[in-house]
Amino acid sequence: MTTRIGDLVHSHRLTGNILQIQARVRDAQADIASGTRAQRWSELADRAGFLAATRQERALVERLAAENDKVLGRLNTMDATLGSLGELAQRFRTLLVARLGEPGPSTLPLDQEIEQMASELAGLLNRQLDGRYLFAGSRTDAPPVELPEPLPTVADPTLYYKGDAVELAVRADVGVEIAYGVTAAAAPFAQLIGALGRAHAAHLANDRAGLEQALDVAAASIEGIAAERARVGVTAARLEGILEGQRGALVRLDELIAGVAETDLAEATTRLARDQAALEASYLVTARLYQTSLAEYLR
Repeated sequence: MTTRIGDLVHSHRLTGNILQIQARVRDAQADIASGTRAQRWSELADRAGFLAATRQERALVERLAAENDKVLGRLNTMDATLGSLGELAQRFRTLLVARLGEPGPSTLPLDQEIEQMASELAGLLNRQLDGRYLFAGSRTDAPPVELPEPLPTVADPTLYYKGDAVELAVRADVGVEIAYGVTAAAAPFAQLIGALGRAHAAHLANDRAGLEQALDVAAASIEGIAAERARVGVTAARLEGILEGQRGALVRLDELIAGVAETDLAEATTRLARDQAALEASYLVTARLYQTSLAEYLR
């Protein structure tokens, strides 16, 4: 049987066209099955550099946001602890006012109340989160407060504080570093501990002047604790604002990455259906050509 050159060329073209359509069908099926528009970097062509840079930026934002979220959790715990410390100081002041208001010999067990408050105070200043002591500066692996017996009667943190003076900081964003936190050596805490010790000793000695001095220092400590809490709140609000921006950025970056690398299912399904129809038509044409006789072809 003799095959004309023109028929051979036409056959090769038809076969090549079928192979191309088959490859497109396989690619569309792979895109739909994997959810990824390209299986190799080379298939992304000029989009590869943009995709790599976008993924790198997303990884950086994700790391920053994760660290900010951790620090925000610490600040929120500090805020709650400072609130409890403020309430303790208020209770202490109320007890002192009641003690000073007694006309005769005291019936108030102020010494016992103070001892319990001191224990509670130490527990609050030794608060932990995720294994870190929050009020210890950078020495987060050891309790920062160890109250001596008897309690100090002066506001001197060296008498009880075991942490350091390092101010913690977080890299909140590119080019942005935020200092945060407060140590148990801060003046309001030292004042409160000193006032507790002075009131304890004055109560046992029935020293009214000492009780009045303790009351004045307790009032100062209440104001100081409120100021520290406000400072922590301002830092937390600033960090929360940065974190919200980073969460929004992650959403936008994910959309960009999806637009380049992920499959558009509607488009891929349409493309697959079109190529499958073209492939079936090519198969039909090929089958008819092979079934055509010489007499029919020459008509």
